[in-house]
Amino acid sequence: MFERSSVLIGVRKEGGRDGMDSQRRLRIGETRDWKLVQVAAFPTTAAELEQAVRASLGVDYLPARVGDAEVVGRRLLLRMAPEQFWIVTQDTEDIAPALRTAVAPAIGSVTTLSHSRTRIWIEGSHSREVLAKGLSIDLDATVFGPNSFALTGLHHTPVMVLRTGATRFEMYVLRTFAVWTWEWLTDAALPYGYDVDVPE
Repeated sequence: MFERSSVLIGVRKEGGRDGMDSQRRLRIGETRDWKLVQVAAFPTTAAELEQAVRASLGVDYLPARVGDAEVVGRRLLLRMAPEQFWIVTQDTEDIAPALRTAVAPAIGSVTTLSHSRTRIWIEGSHSREVLAKGLSIDLDATVFGPNSFALTGLHHTPVMVLRTGATRFEMYVLRTFAVWTWEWLTDAALPYGYDVDVPE
């Protein structure tokens, strides 16, 4: 398989910017070396799909509610819809073949989405304020804590926003909109100042 290249190489090179709050600068970056697999059932086969996925992954349970994520070992499991899950792994682990064996076509489908998404993250004490400029969801920790996520829109762009820590958020963005999203995020972060984390 072809190596997946980043669409953000050019804009990442522009580096960080100073802001008014230099003592609490933000960090912005791209997560690299990961894979994303979607498994989806038909409305009448959701229970069978969950059983097959649990057996294939060797886990006792999957996230119960839409919007919940579970970290299991080095994998991230997300319930995207009542009959749909995303499974995020490291680039060195390929779970798609085993899932395709476990999930019969009559039960559902297994689709690799890694090449269609870019993961952009922001971290720092002002990260929630920055994202609130463009997202119409409540990101307060009391309602949107770590391992919570939401499918939403950033202006005209569909994104999946995942809180991975107290002050860290990741956005899964279609590659087509990755550069625009990066430029929006860095522009929104200008008042606070930010550094760019460049993957090796």
